[in-house]
Amino acid sequence: MSKLSAEDKSLFTEAMSGVEPLNRNAKVSHHQADQQQARYRKALKGIRQKQRQAVSEVDVIETLDTADTVGAFESLMYHRKGLRLQELSRLKRGEFPIEAELDLHGMTEISADESLQAFVHRCYQAHKRSVLIIHGKGYNSKTDAPVLKNLANKRLRQLKNVIAFCSAQPKDGGTGSVYVLLKAR
Repeated sequence: MSKLSAEDKSLFTEAMSGVEPLNRNAKVSHHQADQQQARYRKALKGIRQKQRQAVSEVDVIETLDTADTVGAFESLMYHRKGLRLQELSRLKRGEFPIEAELDLHGMTEISADESLQAFVHRCYQAHKRSVLIIHGKGYNSKTDAPVLKNLANKRLRQLKNVIAFCSAQPKDGGTGSVYVLLKAR
């Protein structure tokens, strides 16, 4: 027995007048979907090319690899000569507003390196001073040491636009991420 009143049934019938059911046997043309996918792939290819160009334009300081390998729970800290102690303390306490964020989880070492360099370059160009980079703690790493954390530690030391970086507060990822202070333009 239906819970709809006669009036509701007549309203429904009136609203559905002129409506025809879909033909379930009709084939859908995938031509539009294929074109859309091709445009998407082309756009993605262009974006990746621009990122590679940005990475090649990034100023890197050629230094000896003095950064030691760090473990998952070790804190990172680095600063260039001339940084005021008050600014370093503020960075460690997470007092600078985070203006941009990059998450490297799930990336290969090569793609993470390219993304990291391009991200720092873009942020510097956009006049951002304080950014957060999430590298993770390397729980799924096939080696004993966290690969992306060590990559970030070594690469950030080499980028000219990076003044300082340190492990984040627990609310922002703790030893699985770093606050990065960039040069002012």
